Amino acid sequence: MDRSSLEQLLTPIVSADDPTGYAVRVAVLPDGDRPEAGDWHTAEWVTIDGTPHASLLVGPGGVIELYPGAYRVWVEITAPPEKPVVTSPYFRID
Repeated sequence: MDRSSLEQLLTPIVSADDPTGYAVRVAVLPDGDRPEAGDWHTAEWVTIDGTPHASLLVGPGGVIELYPGAYRVWVEITAPPEKPVVTSPYFRID
């Protein structure tokens, strides 16, 4: 992804049950960092070809702006009594 791009960052979620009825939050951090309370952002669900994706608008004018480097997406799903946290493979911003 280019640092000047404004686009939806989509993170696919594999689950035995449909998670889209639950609240979802996303943190996008440099690879190797773990999210803290202020890193989480309310995200939306987008389903593509039957696969749910956590979606967050990133880039200039988006929810967060990313700079060159390696990042990882953290997804938190609030599905009482559970609250799973899923991470993505790392990706690069150029």
